[in-house]
Amino acid sequence: MSAALEVGPGARKQILHREEDPFLYFPLPRPNLIVASMWSITDFREGNGATLLVPGSHKWDKDRTAKEKEVCSAEMPAGSVLYWLGGTLHGAGANTSSDWRYGIILTYSLGWLRQEKNQFLDVPPEVAKKLPSKLAQLIGYRTYDSLGFSINPEYLLEQDS
Repeated sequence: MSAALEVGPGARKQILHREEDPFLYFPLPRPNLIVASMWSITDFREGNGATLLVPGSHKWDKDRTAKEKEVCSAEMPAGSVLYWLGGTLHGAGANTSSDWRYGIILTYSLGWLRQEKNQFLDVPPEVAKKLPSKLAQLIGYRTYDSLGFSINPEYLLEQDS
């Protein structure tokens, strides 16, 4: 998944959640399914809504909730990147400043999982053909063994349309 995020002045704290929450068929704690990353476009400060993380929460069962003292604010300068396991509780902090906070989240899931946002459907073959091969593969123009196979997506790149 990829998304550009902004947290404006006055924004409330986001509810803590896990990137792996769509995969409910695995009980908590889940095996590691996703690695998430947050790329800071602007400085991330506690006051402008820096990402909140709960270290170790990827190992918790479903009944365990975070205590306020367990939540960390990931402050970092623009251009930094933060990585966490997809089962880790996280969310945007409240923005009590007058500044906007911008970031980009990129998540990487195991090859046999369906992605949350299907970029394969958003990028038609005629556009994907113009992309570097590795990028086309990353957005879904390749199969993982034969899982989810209905048409070989690489075949769509080979066709003259």
